Amino acid sequence: MYFIVVFHYICSQQFLDMIEISLSLMKNIEGDKMKHKGFKTILLIISIVIFGYHIFNLISLWSSIPDRIAIHFTNDTPDNWGPKYALLIMPIISLLAWFLIGLLIKNPEKLNYVNLTEANKEIQYSRATKLLILIQHLSFLVFIFANEVFLNFSIGTNYSLPFIISLTLSAICLIAPIYLLIWAATLKY
Repeated sequence: MYFIVVFHYICSQQFLDMIEISLSLMKNIEGDKMKHKGFKTILLIISIVIFGYHIFNLISLWSSIPDRIAIHFTNDTPDNWGPKYALLIMPIISLLAWFLIGLLIKNPEKLNYVNLTEANKEIQYSRATKLLILIQHLSFLVFIFANEVFLNFSIGTNYSLPFIISLTLSAICLIAPIYLLIWAATLKY
């Protein structure tokens, strides 16, 4: 009788799925690090190019920027003003945010996880790391594009594209962790 129960359990699909998942996780741990490296490199290149473009824009247009610029809007109407040097604050904040989020990426096991087990630990760490890399670079770009909006508004050029990009990247930064949370909550192993 005992032999039949053990045989049935071994042959069950759930047991086979657990073995397959465990083997694929063990096989892909090194591959995940390489995937993260490529993902991180692509985002880093994009971030550097956009940051370089923004700094070039800022330097080349500095003489065209009025001494007082709009720093807050209500219904597309500026309601708060500041010196043009305020345009230098956002790139500094973006670099600081990028650095601080980078510290979180180094130790994904320190984060709080939903439904974390020994069987799904590696895949959860891998996905959380990938999410943090994404948020690190997207939040950096949100600040840069928001500053580009202030810059374009202050010199009187069209600012709708950087504004839309900034809002879209902000939405992705908010939706991505929610997606990961739902995915982790529905894990079966």
